[in-house]
Amino acid sequence: MAEDSFFQQFLAAISKLGPISMPFDESFKDVYLSFWREFDGKSMEAPSFVVADGSGSSSTFRGGVRVAVVRAIANVYRCNGLVGSVYDVDVRVGHRLRRASLYMRALEFKCLKRALEGYDGVSMALCDGDLYPTIHPVLVRLTAQEVEAYVEYLKAFSELYRFAMERKILLIGITKDSFINYMGAQILANHILQENPDLGRVLSRVRSIKNIMRILSSLKDQLHNYPVYFNEAQRMSMSSDEEIFDEYATNPGFTVPLVLAPQPIYLSEEIKAGTRRWKDSRIRDRLMNAEAPLNEVALTLDRLYELPPVVISYWRPWHRLGVYRVDVAGWAFGLDVKWDSLEGDHFLNDEAVEKFRDFVAVLNGLSPEPFTVKPLLDADDLVRFSANTYKECYEPLIIEALRKAGLKALLTKRDLRELMVRI
Repeated sequence: MAEDSFFQQFLAAISKLGPISMPFDESFKDVYLSFWREFDGKSMEAPSFVVADGSGSSSTFRGGVRVAVVRAIANVYRCNGLVGSVYDVDVRVGHRLRRASLYMRALEFKCLKRALEGYDGVSMALCDGDLYPTIHPVLVRLTAQEVEAYVEYLKAFSELYRFAMERKILLIGITKDSFINYMGAQILANHILQENPDLGRVLSRVRSIKNIMRILSSLKDQLHNYPVYFNEAQRMSMSSDEEIFDEYATNPGFTVPLVLAPQPIYLSEEIKAGTRRWKDSRIRDRLMNAEAPLNEVALTLDRLYELPPVVISYWRPWHRLGVYRVDVAGWAFGLDVKWDSLEGDHFLNDEAVEKFRDFVAVLNGLSPEPFTVKPLLDADDLVRFSANTYKECYEPLIIEALRKAGLKALLTKRDLRELMVRI
């Protein structure tokens, strides 16, 4: 059979793969663990809370028309029992439609806000994913549709964020897989600060691991432990904060919370220009001087950055199964500073660590072994599209609606072939 021949060639090809990552070693382990707080406590009584999740699927037709169907659900709990749900669905049609996941996230935030508005006494809101908005460095080169999708996501998030702050609701985002190095970069900078304060302060304003390696290489004569620092930065470039703590922090617990400054000030252009705040950034000036929808990005970020910043931590549940990124809206820590006033990331103090310990106790209480925040998994099960359901129920109705609207709505040849293979 052809498969036998292909598989033998696959075995030969994969055997030729060389090293693609640097192994973890003990040289920096203690540095990372100095930011880890062991904790396995559980709160048996969760507050009234809401969890939200979303899902999406799409169809592409000949000529490049794409239809994206996204949906979201927000489940409301009291005394650990489900008392209600808010549902919503959105359908988008466009030629070469892109970034449909932004429509999905916007719908999640809208459902979450509607649930918070509709149910009294809710004190905590959980969503799947991060709470930290980022913008592409060349946002101005994206299509109008892509920018509009981002504006919709950003506005929905900003409205939820402000509403939750005004009601003093604990707002948390849980990320299953995170690939950032924000915390690792700050830990490295803090460690270098002890040997060379000036260089440490410079590096504390840099998130790009590539740029950190470049700076270290240019100043290696100023550092006694340069090889250790450079090797760790190099290894970090092939890893993530989540992987680092999953490797080193084997006991339940969490990292010291890190306050995140606005992401645009960390863009390479802004670092070179010495930008300290979003309001003074070059990218904001370009966006403000552009026409809609680009200027709406800047205006929405202006409103968002008037609020307290997001704080992140990494958490290993009491049952030790996995490490997760946790984003928390800053007012939960008593932060009353404007996000835009921050000129860089920084770790919170011991008092904030104790507050976060209380939040982790709640998350542990919602995580019966082997699950992590089971209400989020339950929401995911309810909202997730089944491939068969979408193809058999949703897609035929989409095709019919498009034809009524005057489009031939012929599936691409590739999709038709895949459909025949499944049959």
